[in-house]
Amino acid sequence: MAAIKISACLVVINEARLIERCLKSLAGAVDEIIVVHDGSCSDQTLDICRQFGAAVWEKEFVGIAEPHRPFSYEQAQGEWILQIDADEFLSNELSQGLRALAANPRVAAYEFAWPLWDGEKEITRNWPYKRCFFRKDSLHFLGVPQFVAEVSGQVERCDLVLRHEPEYNNYRWSRFNSKWRPWAKIQARYYNQDFSVIKKFNYSGSDWPQKILIRRQYPLVLLPFDFCLVFARTLLSGAWRSGLVGFKAALLQGAYRALVDYYVFKYKIKK
Repeated sequence: MAAIKISACLVVINEARLIERCLKSLAGAVDEIIVVHDGSCSDQTLDICRQFGAAVWEKEFVGIAEPHRPFSYEQAQGEWILQIDADEFLSNELSQGLRALAANPRVAAYEFAWPLWDGEKEITRNWPYKRCFFRKDSLHFLGVPQFVAEVSGQVERCDLVLRHEPEYNNYRWSRFNSKWRPWAKIQARYYNQDFSVIKKFNYSGSDWPQKILIRRQYPLVLLPFDFCLVFARTLLSGAWRSGLVGFKAALLQGAYRALVDYYVFKYKIKK
């Protein structure tokens, strides 16, 4: 198991307040740390990363992580890639078990428990799960916001916990307006671009996936259906077990998808 090389890949932006917690949790669990900074760093984030032996890059500012992820994966030398954010960190059990998971030859990717956090405490248990640990040669990725990595091979759900503890409650309407709405605009702008300019990692398709092509063509027609689909899918994924918190999370996820459709339409008519 010790011979398996694991690369942690982070995309960050001025995360000096939280990054050390993340990096400490990676010690001994991974073999290298790749850090890509979105735009020029204006705090101590990259200095802290270098103290932990990370390889760092500053790239052109985008405002969201996914467009930089293909570059981060390309720099990774490991057989396995752990995708992790600055406000996340490995639980002790996950840190100790990561190499054993990578030693399983039948699995191409893992999804870890990723409890929601309100800025002070966990507000869900056993939901949601996040896909973030992949065999590099099985990973396929498009550098567009909210793209869930595609994997060739078996994906296994694991109850080991990837902690996500930002300094705020991400599932409040005020946060939706200040954070999710700008993300929706960025995502819509990317969907309106030519596929050839989109950053990719190990992605063989020559055009947008069919579901995105349809969204580009008929955004307003899809808007109510997308809202209902995402809302129902989120509830059925386990959110319903979390009561009001899960219902609110599903509502916000559905609203976000509808907002992306709306902005796709707005950018489309501007053209």
